[in-house]
Amino acid sequence: MLFYWWPIWVLGYIMALVTYFEDHRLAILPAATTVVESSTASEKGFAAYTLTVKEPITKSLEQAARATSTPGDGAPFKTRISQKAWLGPLFCVVLLITVLITNVPLRGVWSFVVLLMLVVLALVITLVPNGWDNLLAAVGNLHIHINLAGYLFIATAVLILWVVSVFIFDQRTYMRVTPGHIAICEHIGASIRDINGDRVEVEKKRDDMFRHWLLGFFSGDIVLRLTDSKEEIRLPNVLWIGWRIEQVQRLIREKTTVSRTT
Repeated sequence: MLFYWWPIWVLGYIMALVTYFEDHRLAILPAATTVVESSTASEKGFAAYTLTVKEPITKSLEQAARATSTPGDGAPFKTRISQKAWLGPLFCVVLLITVLITNVPLRGVWSFVVLLMLVVLALVITLVPNGWDNLLAAVGNLHIHINLAGYLFIATAVLILWVVSVFIFDQRTYMRVTPGHIAICEHIGASIRDINGDRVEVEKKRDDMFRHWLLGFFSGDIVLRLTDSKEEIRLPNVLWIGWRIEQVQRLIREKTTVSRTT
């Protein structure tokens, strides 16, 4: 199922780029901190503010004061974070929806209904002025902010798992088809089964709009039914399933034609 988790690491890197180029920093302050705009003239392009903080002073302020007084010590506030209110909630929503889609199958009309409801709800909130800000404020001022390192860590961790799953473990589950013959390895470490093509009916399953169409790049499940028994063999998450099904059926027909002509 990790194959369908690509939106998480893709969106994570996009959010990281937005946060990086926005170039805003995070300052951790005590709860009783007050901020007053200073009337003192400041440099062009800068505004002066006076902070009054309650002790104990946070490490964030100590490091900022040290960096400011020591030239060449880097930026006073090093943690990059975006001020956009919708960035963190959007990433969390995509993360949760991806987990839901890959673990709870929504087939047929239900997948269309759920997709339509999500799109309409997102459009309504977006079209309302300050819709996302008002929504988050209504639920206890729940603003979700993730810093640059958070996006990079989540995206990189999921990407590594995705690459290992797709290019290593998924390659150990396969079906090899030759004219009139099918060899199947259903699980990692399982023995290879040899099946005569005349005993097999091939069917494709692509009834989950989210997984197979939206996230799966037109993927689907290949189902093999043995005609001389009730056994069913399923190979899930097959990319370009329509083209691959045609190949399998063509190879099986080649064997049938040869056997009849001889």
